[in-house]
Amino acid sequence: MKSVTSRVAIGVAFAALCVATAVAQSNESGPPTLAKELAQARGHQVLTVRSPAFVPGSAIPDRFTQNGDNMSPTLEWSKGPPGTRSYVVLAEDSGVNRSEPIVHWVFYDINPATTRIPQAMATDPSVNVGKQGKNVSGGPGYIGPKPPAGQVHPYHFQVFALNTRLNLDPATADRNAVVAAMKGKVLASGDLVGTYTGK
Repeated sequence: MKSVTSRVAIGVAFAALCVATAVAQSNESGPPTLAKELAQARGHQVLTVRSPAFVPGSAIPDRFTQNGDNMSPTLEWSKGPPGTRSYVVLAEDSGVNRSEPIVHWVFYDINPATTRIPQAMATDPSVNVGKQGKNVSGGPGYIGPKPPAGQVHPYHFQVFALNTRLNLDPATADRNAVVAAMKGKVLASGDLVGTYTGK
């Protein structure tokens, strides 16, 4: 009887382990959760984000990818609501099958008078209009798209208007740190999406 009871207990434990594994795997699978979903704007106020480099929903030119000049595109957005003290730009690739997107740009504490970032922004931690945290490579500044060959990935250039500055150290300011710091402080946000096909 004891052996039967032991086998049943082992079976129950194994089943529980399988369920736990399945849950963990499901949490790791995509589509990933974007920053705009984690740090939503109060009242869902919207910024209009655009770029002269590409039309929303269209292909991002090679020059702005790792297959080209790997430089950041020009970004423009509508002015934030009253009380805006800084802007954050986060560029994320949502075309991956995991819980978090691939991070291509973390740009924060952007001067509230700024509503345009010119192309080819320097990849220094501190630039004239703000600070740049760690991208997927672990370095500061922008790094362009480079999905696997044949795969089409969407890239989200998200802009957030905040009621404060974050004052984070660029050496430790990765996407998760910036998102955590700006929760509850977002007055408005917008998203420009471009695509790129791997070569």
